[in-house]
Amino acid sequence: MLRITDDYDEYRKDLTEFLGESKLTKLEMDYNAEKLIAGTISGELFWFDISDPEEVYLKDNWKVSDTPVSSLAFLIGSNTIIIGNTDGQVTGYFPTRTLDNVFRFMPVYSFDTHAAAVEQIYISPRNRTFLTIDSHGKAHLNYSTTNQTQIEFKPFDNTVQAGAIAPKSDGIILIDSKNQIGHYKLEDEHPEATLQTLFGKVWYEGYEKPEFVWQSTGGSDEFEPKFSLIPLIFGTLKGTLYAMLFSIPLALLAAIYVSQFSPKWLSSVIKPTVEIMAALPSVVIGFLAGLYFSPIFEENLMAIFLVSIVVPVVSLFGIMGWRLVPEVQRMRMPLGWELILTFALFIISVWLSFSLADTIENLFFAGNIKQWLYDAWNINYDQRNSLVVGFALGFAVIPIIFTISEDALSNVPDSLTSASLALGASRWQTVYRVVIPAAAGGIFAAVMLGLGRAIGETMIVLMATGNTPILDLSPFNGFRAMSACIAVEIPEAPVGGTLYRILFLTAFLLFIFTFLINSIAARISDKLRKKYARF
Repeated sequence: MLRITDDYDEYRKDLTEFLGESKLTKLEMDYNAEKLIAGTISGELFWFDISDPEEVYLKDNWKVSDTPVSSLAFLIGSNTIIIGNTDGQVTGYFPTRTLDNVFRFMPVYSFDTHAAAVEQIYISPRNRTFLTIDSHGKAHLNYSTTNQTQIEFKPFDNTVQAGAIAPKSDGIILIDSKNQIGHYKLEDEHPEATLQTLFGKVWYEGYEKPEFVWQSTGGSDEFEPKFSLIPLIFGTLKGTLYAMLFSIPLALLAAIYVSQFSPKWLSSVIKPTVEIMAALPSVVIGFLAGLYFSPIFEENLMAIFLVSIVVPVVSLFGIMGWRLVPEVQRMRMPLGWELILTFALFIISVWLSFSLADTIENLFFAGNIKQWLYDAWNINYDQRNSLVVGFALGFAVIPIIFTISEDALSNVPDSLTSASLALGASRWQTVYRVVIPAAAGGIFAAVMLGLGRAIGETMIVLMATGNTPILDLSPFNGFRAMSACIAVEIPEAPVGGTLYRILFLTAFLLFIFTFLINSIAARISDKLRKKYARF
């Protein structure tokens, strides 16, 4: 049995010292009894902190309009306050941290204006839908995240006295001044999905400004879903960029060497070996990259940086030294030995890089290059980052680019190369000015097919990155690709729900990307083939 006892504490606070001459028109307290919003006849709002009943104080006040505040209501979560005025304006504010590190209510939402004073606001207990009703009995159904008025209707000929939104936001019940009840079925299953929320910046609760954010689920019913696809598209392109930066030079140079310079016995070894790489399951590559190579990259970051510098420098000195060798002696060396010498230089470069890494890190980077990156450039280093993905995904893309490019280069008629060599061109001049232009169509198709493979990859980018949907081009942090997002979230998405449908939209966009890339590749390849058909 419910009963009221006399065992309670009573607290009183005179607000005159804060309000002055302002006359109150509305009061609204949040669900947690921490915020009290007072509206006045002059259109001002006062925010009182009442979390401690003994220490009630004014946190902020601001002016909404020049007309009296006629209605107030907190949305689910008790952060956003919806304000209605006598001139029909409906606005929404929520507290945001300012530059002086103080929370203030900021104007974020503005909805369609009523023709009369807004007298009632009814809040959905499920999402950020709310209903506003004016003194003429006209109702507006609004959704805060999208900043849109979903529908306008007049339920009765008379004024509305009371109403409510169903717990599942699938119905509205209203009562007019003649005690007539109106029950309306509400079919607004996906109000949070619009072009603006999917592809534009949205100002979400708790954020300091409008941003692109993907965060589909939260820890409570008060969570505000964030469905911007821009971080997923950006992450897909970012991973593809680093993979192509790693794979294109290696694959194309290897294809040129195998098809034009290497002896047959060496080509018969290299080509099958590279093609076998394509048979490795991507889940195995992702597993090795995420659990084995990521810690090695982190522990030897300085050495890896040095490798990217020392290898070109040592190779340059090696080339200079090779040119000092008399031509007669160079001609006596069998074909294929230059690759062995190059590999030896590479091993020496890697050994030097790892040997000098600790010394250079202590001398120039205070013994910790990761901390130096953060202190000097505000760059965080994540263990599973774009460098690791570029290496792993590039490993998966190299066989595609290499195989198609090598076939294109090998199919250039011998008559072209023989004629060039007969006219006095060197082997490299022949490759650069004759062979590569003639095979340009196949080379471009190889690169574009590799690009399509990188964009559509799932398991490598899922296992080798932190899978964080951020907009940062830094190679030292991760990203979330569209394919990885689908793989992670589709098992948890309610069938037919908003997230479920958005993931299907993401899959469709991924298909469009790969389709366009392959179509462009085919078109340009045909043009290049026709251009060099005279050869």
